[in-house]
Amino acid sequence: MNDTVLTRYLATLVDVMHAEYGVAPGALYKAAGIAPLAEGRVGEETAEALWVAAEKLSGDGLLGLKVGARVRYSSYSTLGHLLVTAKTVGESLKAACDLAFYVGAAGQLHMEEAADECAIVYEPLRADWRAPFVRSEAVLLPMVRFARWASPGVEPKQVILTRPIPPKPQAFVDAFGAPVTFGGRRHAVVWDAAALSQPMNDANPALNEMLRAHVEAEIPKKEGVLAQVKATLLKALSDGTDVSITAAAKAVGMSERSLQRALAAEGAAFRDMLTEVRRNEACRLLKETALPVSDIAIRLGYSEPAAFVRAFRRWFQASPAQWRKLARK
Repeated sequence: MNDTVLTRYLATLVDVMHAEYGVAPGALYKAAGIAPLAEGRVGEETAEALWVAAEKLSGDGLLGLKVGARVRYSSYSTLGHLLVTAKTVGESLKAACDLAFYVGAAGQLHMEEAADECAIVYEPLRADWRAPFVRSEAVLLPMVRFARWASPGVEPKQVILTRPIPPKPQAFVDAFGAPVTFGGRRHAVVWDAAALSQPMNDANPALNEMLRAHVEAEIPKKEGVLAQVKATLLKALSDGTDVSITAAAKAVGMSERSLQRALAAEGAAFRDMLTEVRRNEACRLLKETALPVSDIAIRLGYSEPAAFVRAFRRWFQASPAQWRKLARK
């Protein structure tokens, strides 16, 4: 995915700086060293420069709350309309997670569900991103406000923020309407699990599905999603890490559903790609290394050597040992 951010969302930041801090748009753009925002999208580096300048000029630590409080569903363009037409709060929050890259590429949202509660977690995609506290708070607060507005009575039970205890902690409690834990290891909002099943006021399944297709089509994607996924899978096999579609989607900055559609557009399917990468890597390792078949099986993510041997026979009608002998002649 291209590292871009929706300028309609950033316009909220510009408006807040003017209305709340008396910083005119021109002065903010000058401080950030960027050109005035135009309709469409800008690079993540431009968005980051704007946030860094705004945080410095605001100086009170409350910028993220003030931006989050001013965000409306229209700030997210088509995605905002999609969120409010979902059937339930749970579907809306899940869509916000799946399609967050429509708004910006700085971080990723995901939902964690347990028996009695659910959480929306926000993770920056870079360890070195700047203005991390205010940017995260500006993402999470609208999630709380949308859920509360779209289905009255849906209130968070806890908010976790990574920032140290601020000078005005009550401002955060008041904004989120829930107890706030500071100095956490991640950014998250927690609800009771029952909140997920609450119906949305403006639910419209047919319109929601149409809007989803529109949003997914508009999410910027890097050229060659196929090549990206292949490289991701190859690295995961080499590192001995997760080769699931969930892990691959996270690595390329897309939701699972968006990745499946992007691959389909290139005439591919994830399972077939994983098989292809494993097959090619198996051949390379058999031909170029002296690794035992059992070690190759482990490296390719098979639970046991026998499973690898069966797969290899399906591919080449020969065992790995037989293939290696012929390939080295």
